[in-house]
Amino acid sequence: MVEQISIFTLNGLSEDPLLTKIEQLQVGEHIMIQNYMVERTNKFYEIQNNEVHECFHTKQECCNYIDENL
Repeated sequence: MVEQISIFTLNGLSEDPLLTKIEQLQVGEHIMIQNYMVERTNKFYEIQNNEVHECFHTKQECCNYIDENL
């Protein structure tokens, strides 16, 4: 199985616009990334839409999930 990598993985995470948007979230704020609502809570980064509701401990895990599912 071939693993897909992001160009931002090669250049460094600080340049990833998706990760930058997620990093800027304050507790209680949310943003829309295509059909996903991403919200930061006290403990998690939550991703949800009509089909999924997932929680992640780190912004990187959240970002990886979105990258893999867009």
